[in-house]
Amino acid sequence: MTEIPEKDLPPGRHRVLREHLMREIRETGTAEEKGSSPEEDQDLPVRTFWRRPAFVAPVAAATLTIAIAVGVGVTRDAATDVPRPGSTDSPMPQPTITKDPDPLLERLAVAAGEERPADIRNDQFVYTKREAYHWKMDPDKGVPGGCDGTDEGYEYGERELWESVDGRSGGLSRELQGNGEIIQREIARQLPGKNTANFYRQAEELPTDPEAMRRWLYGLDPGEKPSGSKSADASAFAKAGNLLTTNLLPPKVAAALYRALAEIPGLIAVSDAEDAAGRTGVAVALDVSGAFGTAIRGSQGKARAELIFDEKASAFLGESVVNLEAPTEKCDPLEAGDLVSSTAVLARGVVDMTSRRP
Repeated sequence: MTEIPEKDLPPGRHRVLREHLMREIRETGTAEEKGSSPEEDQDLPVRTFWRRPAFVAPVAAATLTIAIAVGVGVTRDAATDVPRPGSTDSPMPQPTITKDPDPLLERLAVAAGEERPADIRNDQFVYTKREAYHWKMDPDKGVPGGCDGTDEGYEYGERELWESVDGRSGGLSRELQGNGEIIQREIARQLPGKNTANFYRQAEELPTDPEAMRRWLYGLDPGEKPSGSKSADASAFAKAGNLLTTNLLPPKVAAALYRALAEIPGLIAVSDAEDAAGRTGVAVALDVSGAFGTAIRGSQGKARAELIFDEKASAFLGESVVNLEAPTEKCDPLEAGDLVSSTAVLARGVVDMTSRRP
């Protein structure tokens, strides 16, 4: 989005705007004398959530008319004021669409293709450190009083994983709890996944041709064409995100994945996207409103899925799902711009045994 430059008002315009403001104030005072109390709504308690920066108009309600006349730009704001649940005038977050994502994906593909394949043994382990977020597990989010809650076990917080290269050895998982406690679990031997790669050796067998990778993402047989449905595009996008988040990919496989991603219709590029660890980058994103078979807030909601990259380092940072819908009732806990879920990949490498780090 192009930011509107600030300009001095022409001669006489200050006087006109001042008179307009005074007229607005007088009309508001008249309404109050007749029994109307706009302030009563503003005295309602406001819940403050940990949230993604949303796009809001940085002006006070009393001067909204003047702000529009002057031409105040809408920007990504970190304001602490949160729209009241049930508000119908809460601004929808507008993504900062910087450019066509295809050039970014091609640069990522070229960078991946230039990497030299690592010499990895079957008896080694792929180490991954990641941080995950889901609003239903957020202790600061909470469910509004009188509303139905859930106790779903979404991944939340920091976790380290040691996964067998060939899936034949048991691995290890260490999860850091909010109270500082570490929960350690063994990872069982892995069988090959049907629609994903459960270990590195299986990832090596994934397509290195972009068209074949596209068919794999969509679950198509050779010669079969995508249905063209939004849900099929969203599923292919989610499959690519899961592959990037959970696997160490051979260079040629990663290059094919980036080029196949570019063939998914409807992609946009979003600047200043944020992962679960608070890192920002450029996201290749897709509107997935109503496309997933899971509910975001108890009913189908509007959302944007993001694959976030460090553009300078040509590195994958993580994935996020961002809520795009303002609350419509008191039981809606998410504001427009809030994170629904997010996973950040903090470190990845190959080690000789569990408990070791690269």
